[in-house]
Amino acid sequence: MLYLPKPHSCHLQWHITEKCNFKCTHCYLNEDYIKQELNTEECYKVVDNFVDFCKKTDIRNHRNITLTGGEPILKKDYWKLLEYISKYKKQGLFDRFYIMTNGSTVTDSIIKKYVELGVNYMQISVEGMEKINDEIRGKGNFKKAINGAKIILQNNIPLSFSLTLTKKNIGDIEPLARLAAELGINGMGVGRLVPVGMGEQMKDLILNPKETKDWYLECEKINQRFKNDSINFNVGYHCSDGMYQAIRPGINNPQTSHGCSTPFDVFTLLPNGDVVPCRRLPIVVGNIKEKSFLELHYSSNKIWNLKNWENRSEECKTCNSKDECRGGGMCIAYGYFGTPYAPDPDCEIAFGDELSEKKYKKNPDSEKITYFKHYINNLRFDLKPMSSNETNRTIRTVKIDKLDKVKDDEIDILVFDFEEQDLNSRTGQKINFFLKGLESRNIKFDLGNALPNCIFDMYSLKEFNFKTPNKCFDCPSLFHLENNKRIVFCNERKGPDLKFMNNKKQIWEYHELLKDYDKPKYFEKCKNCVHKVRGTCFYINNCRLQPTTKEKKLV
Repeated sequence: MLYLPKPHSCHLQWHITEKCNFKCTHCYLNEDYIKQELNTEECYKVVDNFVDFCKKTDIRNHRNITLTGGEPILKKDYWKLLEYISKYKKQGLFDRFYIMTNGSTVTDSIIKKYVELGVNYMQISVEGMEKINDEIRGKGNFKKAINGAKIILQNNIPLSFSLTLTKKNIGDIEPLARLAAELGINGMGVGRLVPVGMGEQMKDLILNPKETKDWYLECEKINQRFKNDSINFNVGYHCSDGMYQAIRPGINNPQTSHGCSTPFDVFTLLPNGDVVPCRRLPIVVGNIKEKSFLELHYSSNKIWNLKNWENRSEECKTCNSKDECRGGGMCIAYGYFGTPYAPDPDCEIAFGDELSEKKYKKNPDSEKITYFKHYINNLRFDLKPMSSNETNRTIRTVKIDKLDKVKDDEIDILVFDFEEQDLNSRTGQKINFFLKGLESRNIKFDLGNALPNCIFDMYSLKEFNFKTPNKCFDCPSLFHLENNKRIVFCNERKGPDLKFMNNKKQIWEYHELLKDYDKPKYFEKCKNCVHKVRGTCFYINNCRLQPTTKEKKLV
């Protein structure tokens, strides 16, 4: 890939089922999904699709799949799915295979199967020591999690704990971390409460900005105490940890911060096939049964808008710490303010000590694209701006028999609309006559896209040095604009708005990546096409022209 923003890593977090044997009070799961789960064959296609995305975007490292739920083992044909994923892993087509569980379903025989299938890492969710954990996750479930952890560690699979931070369990962080370290667990990730799903009813347990800052600083002290005690264990932050850097400017931070990776290098797949940028950011960008990961990543305006820094609030855009912070947690902003473009509600710089009641627009209104480099989990993403000259162009499509009606001052870009009867040398003569008229009136013009070679004789081609298509990039039918805005390709697949993919080289490259999805039906369409028979077709299976019955009779 040369022209499209290329992800250098990709993580598929796949909620394969919504079935669960726990009823956690802050859970964001939706039981409606239980009746809509992908069947086994559809799950196989998901794995194929993920591998295909990594191949086509040339991602060679950090290609990871995480299976979670609900409780993932409760998924029908669970072991068949794991075996299918394992085949790809053994071929080296992705790198890491994770399982997220509540620990209660773990047995020695199950973990031995995981080892055989190449599971690299596991995570158990725990919400504090026994009293607090069982208040949140159910009576007796702390002991089940600890027992599961011991079995996993006995089978030499690396393991971490994950905890959702609230006012209720903040005092349990260090005791739980010390217990985990004694067990031999690798570390513990702490993420702040996201008020979505059942968590929406727990907004009163969210830390305010001052409490959040105090927590970050205390966490650093906890890790230092571990170091002083020669305990090899680290309490880390989840993906909203970029804000930690912002509240401690100029200090050499020993923690590792990668910032919110939504929506750059993560796909989150829900049990029914819906794709969201993050499980905690429930904005559906499409369904895997209808579009590939490749299409969703590049064609969804929702994804492009989330990437566009110009859609962020003024507090974030003007903040001196934006490079380190990356806006904090988009999911937490979405849950609290109703929009991912607001600042993180726990940001001390934006709101001082207390949670804000400020209102923010829910939909982005910026048409401007900012040149902004993002370094997130080894990812570089460059998005170049359109100039004002490009965004203000007037485009007109004209049929050949109306060419003499075009006025010099009414358009900036002229697009010829060819019909079957126009594909002859008389059309070339009309275009020549039109262009000579522009020259005689001293109107400067450039010839942009290539034109069909069947409309020009050798004299016309030589006189104006016309380009004719010899590949899809040169074809005038590569794409058109829907409502002068959204890119629609010649195979009728839709791309993003022109403002996001505003370079023809990007459009062409994306089009080339999509070709394999269309081969069977488009080759079928070509069989009786007049352009194929005449030898005037250069774009084979990427053609928008569909011959009518009348045209077929001409063959």
